[in-house]
Amino acid sequence: MLCYSNRAATRMSLGRIKDALEDCMKAYVIDPSFLRVQVRAANCYLALGEVDDASLHYMKCLQAGSDVCADRKLLVEASEGLEKAQKVSEFMKQCAECLQQGTSADAETALGLIDEALIISPYSEHLLESKANSLLMLQRYEDVIQLCGQNLGAFVSKFDVSDAHKDSRSGLEEALEFLRKQEESLPVIEKGQSKNLESLIPLAGTIRELLHNKGAGNEAFQSGRHAEAVQHYTAAILCNVESRPFASICFCNRAAAYRAMGQFADAIADCSLAIALDANYLKAFSRRAALYELIRDYGQAALDLQRLVSLLTRKLEDRIYQLASSDRMKYINELKQAQIKLSQMEEASRKEIPLNMYLILSFPLITEFNDFVLPGELTSAAASEIKKAYRRAALKHHPDKAAQSLARSENGDEGMWKEIAEEVHKDADRLFKMIGEAYAVLSDPLKRSQYDMEEEIRNGQNTGSGRNTSKMHADFQNYQFERGGGRWQEGWRSMGAPSLGVQKGTDQAGILDTF
Repeated sequence: MLCYSNRAATRMSLGRIKDALEDCMKAYVIDPSFLRVQVRAANCYLALGEVDDASLHYMKCLQAGSDVCADRKLLVEASEGLEKAQKVSEFMKQCAECLQQGTSADAETALGLIDEALIISPYSEHLLESKANSLLMLQRYEDVIQLCGQNLGAFVSKFDVSDAHKDSRSGLEEALEFLRKQEESLPVIEKGQSKNLESLIPLAGTIRELLHNKGAGNEAFQSGRHAEAVQHYTAAILCNVESRPFASICFCNRAAAYRAMGQFADAIADCSLAIALDANYLKAFSRRAALYELIRDYGQAALDLQRLVSLLTRKLEDRIYQLASSDRMKYINELKQAQIKLSQMEEASRKEIPLNMYLILSFPLITEFNDFVLPGELTSAAASEIKKAYRRAALKHHPDKAAQSLARSENGDEGMWKEIAEEVHKDADRLFKMIGEAYAVLSDPLKRSQYDMEEEIRNGQNTGSGRNTSKMHADFQNYQFERGGGRWQEGWRSMGAPSLGVQKGTDQAGILDTF
């Protein structure tokens, strides 16, 4: 009996709680009056999050202790254990209520409750599963992967192959390898009776199709065939894959292709869809901020940079001791650069410079000979093109159509998809109004003439050389993502110099994401 009890204590110190509990039960069968093993068993149950069984054993110990001359320290431990069990029970109840609501705010609250409970019950499979679900609702996919990696044993018995749909940005190639290994690790049963095994074949085929579209899109983009790249990314999106992180990357990469084509409203819309699907996607925020800067919406650029700074700060705080020194320095440098850019955008926003109306409608004012049209000198053909550009943009970016590009999962959480739809509609509504504002100015000869005159004066002040149309049209502001360095590489010229268009061949869309 003492041997079982002592081995249980050793196994508890090694984190082998279930084995320790088994030893406690063997010792209890030999001597039910041994209170020490009662408390030890209760402690095991509490560590596993089985609060009902823990409470039962603590109560037995307290009741028996009142009848015999028991060790006072043992009774105090049992009393404190009972209080802890009640706390965990209350945490679990509140957490379940929060997760039922299905909103991001409730998921954050649930996460805090779970972390409190895990301090007392660190080996609770139920709590770990609830934490994973909360992180999924918050789209913190890297944290989910880390949690599962640290607690693999707790999730093996609960694993379902459908979870492979929820792949992170770590790579679909890895997902295929994962499916292969998962098939090998499933229990040896008749394959015809396993729904999990049956689901592997179509899932692997879908991933191969996605990888093909991704590779074709990336190759087309890098070869300068941006329209073809858009087609491939669109094909990947239309595969109706349920992984929000994957779809988010597709939209963000397509935004890069649209930007290279000079279709800035399309690029902004795709970045907004990427952010709605994955609110922790750093590049989507940096790319949309760059696009807002190009059209001189410095206030919105600053808002995106604020969110980027917040995400980078949280990533550093949460993983400061887990990141390699090189990765840690990379994030620190990116954070510093984002903070500098944020300060610049806030300063530019205070100047209240009008939006670049021409770029909003993707009308760069370039002739086939690559000569710039002077402000106020639009031909009737150019005016007709502005009208066509407006109609196309207004039709494509109407708020009621914005969410149609999203492939909604049948198994998705209703509350989460409602939040995504609301976010998409809000961003689309703002872009739609911006498009309308641009057309209202450019379609009216008097307003356009006044706008062009102010542009000319503003550029003359910046250059100090009067009417410098080459400067006015070519002076783009951009910051480019690079694989090897920080997220921001400043390629912008003078902060105050607005631009009316893009020179042919300009391609500063940045490096694509792989997935």
